[in-house]
Amino acid sequence: MSKTYVYFDECFKDHVITLDYPECSARVKNIIDLIKNENLKNITINEPDEIDKNLIYAAHSEEFVNQTLGRFPQNQEIVFLDQETPVSQGSLKATLKAAGAGINACDAIMNNKTKNAFCIVRPPGHHACYDRSMGFCVFNNVAIAARYLINKFNMENIAIIDFDVHHGNGTQDIFYNDPKVHYYSTHQYPLYPGTGDTNEVGVNNMINVPLKSGTSSNEFQKIFDEKIINKLNEQKPNFMIISAGFDAHQNDPLANLKLNENDFKLLTDKLMAVAADHCDNRILSMLEGGYDIQALEQSIIIHLKELQK
Repeated sequence: MSKTYVYFDECFKDHVITLDYPECSARVKNIIDLIKNENLKNITINEPDEIDKNLIYAAHSEEFVNQTLGRFPQNQEIVFLDQETPVSQGSLKATLKAAGAGINACDAIMNNKTKNAFCIVRPPGHHACYDRSMGFCVFNNVAIAARYLINKFNMENIAIIDFDVHHGNGTQDIFYNDPKVHYYSTHQYPLYPGTGDTNEVGVNNMINVPLKSGTSSNEFQKIFDEKIINKLNEQKPNFMIISAGFDAHQNDPLANLKLNENDFKLLTDKLMAVAADHCDNRILSMLEGGYDIQALEQSIIIHLKELQK
């Protein structure tokens, strides 16, 4: 059995290729070649399927989903779903395959084909709310996957851990009153989108850990242990989903935390230890942010090296 499945499709490069935008094709342009150059022994690279839109309805308003799918351009036009979320002719396939990657990964993990999976997708998802696209995100990939686990596999104790530097307001919105999902987020605060204060607790299933600008590696790791790892060990989840944003890196242009690649190695190791203790190593990781290309590439490689051990 392969330890780690990686899901990637060339169409992710075709999502909005003409704009000079932080969430750009260069983010994933070279990543498969870089992975292959590492000669990792315990991975299998797969192309994801397009998702059945009925599975999107589990996490989003049906009216919103249908309206959004109808807004993708069929020509060279760029359409903005909100002021930060452009879509192009190549975006529809990418969006459906980004969400589909999570579904494929859930099936592979639950059917014991692999222990964990990493989906290197565009567009990202964690800002997409129940009835709104925003912040580069069309649909919420991790939320769709979590609802799929609940509906198909009767999962009732899922943990979503989001270490993207921006708060995943969309994921919080979708699960705010759902005790089957605990959402954990470390994020710079205040920063876009302005949510994620400690008083946003849902039904005691939202664990928000706002961080001040300039937070160092040592400070972050201590806080992560105290506020995230300890709480996860109390929850004892039976499936773990990671919103893997790498924009807390010190070189990222959109924020001001001071992490480096080794921090993402440590985070991955800590989360894998929790998964080993409580959920038979079951981890689905999905790419979110990260906008310095070199830092993103190096961080993805380190994250994947740890997952495939």
